[in-house]
Amino acid sequence: MRISRARAAIFAVGFFGLGFVPMMTVAVPLWALDIGATPFMIGLVLGARAALSVVLSIPGGALMDRLGINRIAAAAAIAAAVLFPLYPALPSVAVLIVLQLLTGFAQALVWMAAQAHVGRINRDDPGLMGRFSFVSTSGNLIAPVLCGTAWDVFGPVGAFSLIGIWGLATLATICFLPKDVRPGQASREAMPRGSWLGDYRDAFRIMKVPAVAFVVACSFLMTCVHALRHSFYPVYLESLDFSGATIGVLVAVGSVVAGLSGLTAGPVSRRVSPNILLVVTIGTAAAMLSSVVLFREFWQLLGIATGWGVFSGIAFPLMLYVLARSVNAERQGISVGIRSTVNRFAGFVVPVAMGAAVDGFGLQVAFFVFGAVILSALCLIALRLLPRAGRGAG
Repeated sequence: MRISRARAAIFAVGFFGLGFVPMMTVAVPLWALDIGATPFMIGLVLGARAALSVVLSIPGGALMDRLGINRIAAAAAIAAAVLFPLYPALPSVAVLIVLQLLTGFAQALVWMAAQAHVGRINRDDPGLMGRFSFVSTSGNLIAPVLCGTAWDVFGPVGAFSLIGIWGLATLATICFLPKDVRPGQASREAMPRGSWLGDYRDAFRIMKVPAVAFVVACSFLMTCVHALRHSFYPVYLESLDFSGATIGVLVAVGSVVAGLSGLTAGPVSRRVSPNILLVVTIGTAAAMLSSVVLFREFWQLLGIATGWGVFSGIAFPLMLYVLARSVNAERQGISVGIRSTVNRFAGFVVPVAMGAAVDGFGLQVAFFVFGAVILSALCLIALRLLPRAGRGAG
């Protein structure tokens, strides 16, 4: 397979793998509200999407390095295609949490697979990471609008069936991925080094690299911002009586703008330190999203979504670039697993904490508290980790 075709397949898997998230962002909170979940229970439901990945992302990434990225990704896509249509068939909060655990981990594995592949084919080009980010997030223009429209027209059955079909499309693209880097070694390595404890030891060893520690910390905070956007942001929009399709449009706009702005990561990072850019863009994105509850009109919210997309879009490919160039090609799976672990931990903690805060203080105060915590933590990272990371990003 020529490298151009390899990139096309990898970008396609990124497109479909990341596209699950905005579809779930639209459908799952609306379904939770339909079956009578309280704000705290909604937080548990939305946090459950990340919970299994907190424990299993590092072993999952290591397994990709040993058994092959494509095998693991294909199994995950099949699981997604089967499980998503079950949501409306089982109207129970407890069942919803279980399904979120399983489908969230399946989506995480597909997305990890795309990132691991792009890290292997070229670790030294932030422009490539920007193009990968653009193609991957461009699926977010189509996915949430389709899902919101399906919800409005066909209800929960139509929306979740559509996500299942998306899983089948993901599986089709996985079939065109390039072969794994070390064919023939997978069978010899799978059993002798199958210890989860060994995988975690490898992960902690990689975390000692200052540039890796810095980007993982930044990734955690950026994912906290994403977790709010994919949980209580749609709840806030629903409280304004927006339709499912309108909510889908607002979710899509932020994602598409993020993809477009990601294309600028390469040129900008040649003029400004990627490390400093990460701190600035993450902080600005957090401040903008936490202020969303000050606005109620569609055009105001569209402006916030656009601004959020600009800054988060630049941050994402920079994180991939710094991480990929800090780890050798044979360890891309486990390095992505490290980032996925902290990301999913953020994805679990933020919705649950926000649900409790909304119950206790109301939606507006909860958003402001969230912004203050993220910005304080980012200042700490800038003071402690940024100097040690030095010019590690380039």
